[in-house]
Amino acid sequence: MRNRRGMTLIEVMIVLAIVAGLIVVGAPRLFKKQNNIKATARQFMVLSRTVRNKARIYNSTYRIVLNIDGDNAGTYWVERANGPIPIDPDAAEKERERQKSKFKDEDGPPPAYAIDNSVIKKEAKLPDGFRFAEVETLTSKEPLTSGTAYIHFFPEGFVEASSIQITDGNKLTWTLVFNPLTGQADIIEKAQSLKDIKR
Repeated sequence: MRNRRGMTLIEVMIVLAIVAGLIVVGAPRLFKKQNNIKATARQFMVLSRTVRNKARIYNSTYRIVLNIDGDNAGTYWVERANGPIPIDPDAAEKERERQKSKFKDEDGPPPAYAIDNSVIKKEAKLPDGFRFAEVETLTSKEPLTSGTAYIHFFPEGFVEASSIQITDGNKLTWTLVFNPLTGQADIIEKAQSLKDIKR
């Protein structure tokens, strides 16, 4: 019997055909997810510029509202206050608790913010399979992984320093970081904490 060392040309071609088949099947899914998250990141960059400009033009405080979990997980919209309003972390926490409650406080003061349909016509949603993993702001005590989060835009042109992590739940996570002075949303192609980002 002859001792065989190595592979024949036919065996090499079969292995290459199998690898090529796996790439053809798997690559479109990977690239589709990459394209979806890139498109979403670009939408948030445009949204942040638009909201910042509106806050300056109308001398009002705006905010992007992000639903992190629950029935409407992955949805977001824009709200506007009448005039400038400073950030009150305690008030934001109470509002989150009120929204979680099944019983709304009918006799309480009217909300300071109302939905602004001039920026986003209706509640927007992340692409299928994506969600907000974590939202962190300079005023939040810890990163938010549940409930509702807010990114504030002020009449002076400033933006609340914040980061939004968007993930597919597996390996793909991108972080959008809002620069407080320019309002620019920068993209980091990995999960990054706001405290770890040096500007």
